[in-house]
Amino acid sequence: MEPRSRLLGDRYELLVPLASGGMGRVWRARDTLLERPVAVKVLRSEFTEDATFRARFRAEAQHTAALHHPNIASVFDYGELQVDGENLAYLVMELVEGETLSALLEREGRLDAAHTLDILRQTSAALAAAHEAGVVHRDIKPGNVLVRTDGVVKITDFGIAWSASSVPLTGTGQVVGTAHYLSPEQAEGGKATPASDVYALGTVAYECLAGRRAFDGENSVQIALMQIREQPQPLPPDVPAGVRGLVERAMAKDPAARYPDGAALRAAVGAATDVGATAPIGVAGGTRTAVLPIPPPLPASVSAGPRTGRARRAPVAMLVGALAVLLVVVLAGVLMNGQGATGDQPSSEEPTSEPTSEPTSEPTSAPTSAPTTVAVLAADLIGRPVDEVQAELVGRGLQVQLAPVETADVAAGLVTAATPEGDLPPDTTVTLSYAVAPAPAPAPAPVPPAPPEDENNGNGNGNDGNGNDGRGNGDEGRGNGDDDEEEGDD
Repeated sequence: MEPRSRLLGDRYELLVPLASGGMGRVWRARDTLLERPVAVKVLRSEFTEDATFRARFRAEAQHTAALHHPNIASVFDYGELQVDGENLAYLVMELVEGETLSALLEREGRLDAAHTLDILRQTSAALAAAHEAGVVHRDIKPGNVLVRTDGVVKITDFGIAWSASSVPLTGTGQVVGTAHYLSPEQAEGGKATPASDVYALGTVAYECLAGRRAFDGENSVQIALMQIREQPQPLPPDVPAGVRGLVERAMAKDPAARYPDGAALRAAVGAATDVGATAPIGVAGGTRTAVLPIPPPLPASVSAGPRTGRARRAPVAMLVGALAVLLVVVLAGVLMNGQGATGDQPSSEEPTSEPTSEPTSEPTSAPTSAPTTVAVLAADLIGRPVDEVQAELVGRGLQVQLAPVETADVAAGLVTAATPEGDLPPDTTVTLSYAVAPAPAPAPAPVPPAPPEDENNGNGNGNDGNGNDGRGNGDEGRGNGDDDEEEGDD
């Protein structure tokens, strides 16, 4: 919001605005008590009366203040005030002298592999610290990555982060984040995990290397669906194979196929920088060499637990190759001995990584039956942004029809109703009613002024028959009228 006073909490003097985000405006400010420059984020005025948004903003301070890392912008203070009867909330942060990664990309177009790896190394280290503390950022994007003038990178804006140690502030299944960097599971309405942050950072790395976003479209719903269903265009051919493989794994659709958290991604970036085959990287004024290995196969811990169809394909492919070699050896022995080979019936469950000495045919996975119904609960959808709800329902196999409703009681763009609800068959059309600002009431038609009263003719009789036309005074006019009647009677 635009504070009426430029001195918050009798301490922080607001100087000039630096940036505006989804929840507030950031100001360059001065701490008058400690005499140091700071950044102050002030909650937007449309949110200040909403207890949920204030709680989320307060959580930003609590989450970030608990994180201490050189690649995370520090939080110094938080305050809530009432000014002229209105609520005001603000967050005091470390002032980072530099620019956002989005501004850097806008100026440079694209970055070389070495610069991209350096940014990945620092941001993944910041995420490793957050994930270790139980915090998922949920909105990693170039605008939330600050690049200092000396090259140090800092992540900021944990305003929509979710902490495992606290009660979630968002509704069940609520989609939170920016569509261009939203993980597929978030776009489908699922819970964000550390692997979701890895996906978002992978899309940021893709944008750095390609000079374009991985997915782009006409609206956030279309982009969210692309995150779920489509693969990005290949990176430019000058991107080394090791970096290409690292980004592709970070952007795997299935969370189980990605690096599981920031620490794993940081280790992979370190390996890509320190050991392995070298590849030339073009830089201004010449060429330098960086060490860029192909990322190692998934660790065993990633394959543990339930797996989806996408997660099964990678280990199954490796196993099929091993079994094919074994099958060739066995068949050769059979042909030599003139005997038929027998083997176990392949199981519908995922095969183990150690084949038996008996030949087996190629393992197959039992087909996953499509869900017969989709559960829709209106209470979980009301009050959320309509484009996010639409993306979630479409991603779950439903059709969506939008119905704008003029109301001043709900913020514009938020869902006010959803019908039908319950367990719905796929392709059912759900009507989402959402708030739009009512049209301004038409101005009342101007009332013409009443004609001024004339004392001389107001009481005159215009119908007198003696030629006196009512311009006489009131008494005379009435008198003349009477005389006319009398003469008429005679």
